[in-house]
Amino acid sequence: MPRALDGMKILDLTMNLPGPYMTWLMTTLGAEVIKIENPVGGDYARNLLRDPSTKRSPYFEAVNRNKKSVTLNLKHHEGRQLFFRLLDHYDIVVEGFRPGTMERLELSYDVMAHHQPRLIQVSISGYGQDGPYRLRAGHDLNYLALAGIIGMSGSSDGPPPLFGIQVADLAGGSLLGLVGLLAAVIQRGQTGRGQYVDTSMFHGSLSMATMVFGGVERGIELPEPGKMALNGRFPCYNIYRAKDGRFMSLGALEPKFWQNFCQAIGREDLTSGQFGGPDVIRDVERVFAERTQSEWTALLKDCDACCEPVLSLHDAVNSELTEARHMVSEADPGHRQLGSPLKLSDSPVQAESPSPGLGAHTKEILSRIGVSEDHFQDLRSKGVV
Repeated sequence: MPRALDGMKILDLTMNLPGPYMTWLMTTLGAEVIKIENPVGGDYARNLLRDPSTKRSPYFEAVNRNKKSVTLNLKHHEGRQLFFRLLDHYDIVVEGFRPGTMERLELSYDVMAHHQPRLIQVSISGYGQDGPYRLRAGHDLNYLALAGIIGMSGSSDGPPPLFGIQVADLAGGSLLGLVGLLAAVIQRGQTGRGQYVDTSMFHGSLSMATMVFGGVERGIELPEPGKMALNGRFPCYNIYRAKDGRFMSLGALEPKFWQNFCQAIGREDLTSGQFGGPDVIRDVERVFAERTQSEWTALLKDCDACCEPVLSLHDAVNSELTEARHMVSEADPGHRQLGSPLKLSDSPVQAESPSPGLGAHTKEILSRIGVSEDHFQDLRSKGVV
């Protein structure tokens, strides 16, 4: 059975997380991704907290499965020539450099599109290709901070939180970059022409506050910790500590769920306090403190109240929810990794292969574009590959 992205061919110049996660998702649906890396060192993530026994980074391996690695020195004239020859066969480029880098490498979109009119280029950057911060360095934490996300998160009596996953990188960069790319692919099918996709992790993060901003702009909410409908202001949508120090999440936002919750805990007197203030919250806190997390989970298992335990990542990965949807894979036998969340009825997920060694496929891929063995050895001696 064909896969959704069979035939899509991508040159991936990205490193670390945003671009690699995006292109890994595409490989699970059949896209061929060639990871272009510097011959010296390659992707920075290859050396991120490497496993002493394998000399490999589990962080790199997690988001570079199913790809092929080609080393090319794009600062070298012959390296760029080979890249242009690859564009004859791979008409999508994804890059995550600081704005201006591709131009300095003489690989601007205009130059590449002149060579390959069907080219779609996705650029994932911190603050976009224009604007006052275009050249400013940043990471996930900085984008969320500047977008106001961190400033309205956490508790009202503690410091702002450090999120456990990289929200700006993944949602603002990877996923919105993928949306832009696939939209451009659809349009290319109609026009025959490619286009440039400019994705900013800061602006993507800011966009995720769209619904929240609607209430803030109209004066309904204050964008501060514990003062918004969905960050701790109300008893019905909150995090509560259980007797054993673990936590429960209560999302009884609709009246029916709150009523079900109040009935299940034997506190029908709290029904009218769904959107009450601190006094009601303290009442609910005292209720949750009467039982352990496991006791609450058992009690509310069949209660339609949107109340669930706050799990550790280890517990989440080993849960029946994860197992039922086949969310754990072993591209490298004996080493579990999380699988693709994309489930398409007529597009089977590709059987995964381990992440590639640096330059493991250079000779194979270059031979496809006519590079002979002698030419390859010459390129290697010059440091081009």
